[in-house]
Amino acid sequence: MRRIWRLTLAIACVWLSPIPAMAADASAAIPVPSPLHIGGFADVELHTSSDNMREGLDLAELDVYSTLQISGSWSALAEALAHRDWRREEPADHNAAEVDLERFYAAYTHSDAFRLEIGQTHTGIIRWNEREHRSRILQTPIDVPAIARRPEDAGAWPTRFIGMWASGRIGGPLGLAWEGAVGAGPGAARDAIPILSDDRSPAAFVSLSASPASVTGLEFGIGAYGQRIPTRPDALRERDATLWVNYVRNGTEVRAEWARMDHTLTRQSTTYRTTGYYVLLSKRLSGIAERARPYLLLDRLSVPAGEAYLSRIPDENAWALGVRYDVTTRFSVKGEFRSQLAPSGDREQLLGLQFGFAF
Repeated sequence: MRRIWRLTLAIACVWLSPIPAMAADASAAIPVPSPLHIGGFADVELHTSSDNMREGLDLAELDVYSTLQISGSWSALAEALAHRDWRREEPADHNAAEVDLERFYAAYTHSDAFRLEIGQTHTGIIRWNEREHRSRILQTPIDVPAIARRPEDAGAWPTRFIGMWASGRIGGPLGLAWEGAVGAGPGAARDAIPILSDDRSPAAFVSLSASPASVTGLEFGIGAYGQRIPTRPDALRERDATLWVNYVRNGTEVRAEWARMDHTLTRQSTTYRTTGYYVLLSKRLSGIAERARPYLLLDRLSVPAGEAYLSRIPDENAWALGVRYDVTTRFSVKGEFRSQLAPSGDREQLLGLQFGFAF
């Protein structure tokens, strides 16, 4: 029932506007800005695999968001994601389309030094999610790294929560910025955030980053997240840490992130450690090929054997070579060759094609 009313509010926020949907990059052309803006992203993915039992890894997604400027300081955002995939190795009921409320919050902005969000939003512990904001069209490769996967997509890290999230920029020559949050994280099920039951999981997050003025395009930081998960018969204490660095300048893109998650059984004092990282390298070409961006992605995830809470999360040891081609500012095509671990533990090779557009 809680999911139903949240989705109802999100849909109402999206559809109460008489203004046609438009891409964010076109909003600047409107002479009189509207307080309500609707936008979205959609993509379709087609894959073929070297494993005959894994053919048909096709996916379609629709991400719709709406922002409302209530006053000079207050605003609101609602974002819902509808997706469907077709996987032959999964049970038949997995093929049904799903609709999830990704973000739904009110925000107060005092200045660049302080912004407060209240509601459902991202935890911030995985930096890729903060940059991507769920839409795959905004990222360079076709797929997200393993550590950034949503809990519904066999993701290990808690990528969203319900509570209060604050951020701000300190400025200065180092370009320091901070983030902090308190609220409720996932409960006994990684993809559910209970707030009105005994399954509540108190959570907190803090991060510090820098963007030195002396090195244009460079940004790096560190984050920490903690929560208590009321699993039975023994509760888990979760402690996460991430380190990340991004460099984006003159068509060059370098992104790397390392993450560690410790789950400790509070009664037995047994700790399970999960680690992962990714490295993304890409470069936009010049001249007549300037719309093309070749890329290389390295993707790793290691989940310890014996941990019941993450028992359905597979390890990852993958690399991908691909090209993103921006046909227009709102339409992109990506082609990719990927070598990864199959569910059986053997290696498989995938050829992927993605069409994405913004509106």
